[in-house]
Amino acid sequence: MFRLGLAAMASALLVSTNPRPSGADERMRMLATGGEWVAMAHSDSMIAHADMCAVANMASGIIFRAEADGLEFRATNPNWSLPTDVEGTIILVVGEWKASLEISSNTDSMVAAGVATDNVVPMFTAMDKASSMSVTIGKAKPFQVSLKGSTRATNAFRTCAGINGNAKTPGSNPFE
Repeated sequence: MFRLGLAAMASALLVSTNPRPSGADERMRMLATGGEWVAMAHSDSMIAHADMCAVANMASGIIFRAEADGLEFRATNPNWSLPTDVEGTIILVVGEWKASLEISSNTDSMVAAGVATDNVVPMFTAMDKASSMSVTIGKAKPFQVSLKGSTRATNAFRTCAGINGNAKTPGSNPFE
């Protein structure tokens, strides 16, 4: 039951922040779950390759979202009331790995920042080895995100997104 609720919340987050209109054939499917993490893929139809892949820890309100134009980190908080065009940084710390991401867009309750291509593989490698990740948004106090059980979901996400050689193109079969 928890996993079904987690998938429903992740799907709502993904759809609510995507400005594209949805079509009747669109499909969001769950790829894998592990711990508090869920990996999902979106496609325009049942037979189309995935055009968006995501992995989220809904307990903490964070999500990694990959599309053709790159990887994005998002953090949500229903208690926020953010103005438009928020400026600032998101600091991610996983073990010895650390990155500072510039906020590129936001809604009233979500901030988003691109993850540089050079950071993607080292970040997920660090996540595979660590038990938690520290996230600092703007001047707020850092919070911890559990990585317990996340490897199954993050590996499915990486395969979907073609990260670390796990797939030839997003949504393709890595065994072909």
